[in-house]
Amino acid sequence: MRKVIIIFALVLVTVSLSGCLGTQVSQIDQLTDTINDHISAGDNYFNQAATSTNKYQYEAAQSQADNASSQFSDARTSTQEALIYAKNLQDQVYVTYLQITLQELDAKINATNQLKVAIPLFARNDTKTANTHVDNANQFMDASQSYQKQREEIVQQNPAKFK
Repeated sequence: MRKVIIIFALVLVTVSLSGCLGTQVSQIDQLTDTINDHISAGDNYFNQAATSTNKYQYEAAQSQADNASSQFSDARTSTQEALIYAKNLQDQVYVTYLQITLQELDAKINATNQLKVAIPLFARNDTKTANTHVDNANQFMDASQSYQKQREEIVQQNPAKFK
């Protein structure tokens, strides 16, 4: 009878642990979708802000840059949450993917901040200083694309983990 109770307890522990692990993976999957949605929206707003700036539509550009910042910030928050789950799982593929995502988002946030500084400078006709900030923004966006390619490579190498 004692052996039956021990076996039953072990089965319950095993089932509950596998359920927790599965839940954490599903949380990562859901958060990854959310992260990608925010990144895509942020990229769109950033591009709109750049276009509006080029058309001398500075109010619209500032609003779009603010929206880009918000989207990238939301993506960063979700990425940090997903990274906690990945570390709990001790899954190095997810951990690496999410760490690279954070680097990409930091670059996008920095690029957006540089654009936000440049917009009022353009409005005041301080084009030399504004262009310096735009150059910085471009460098940050170039770096973010490098991180994005690294993320895409991880996804291609691990199709079972990423849907």
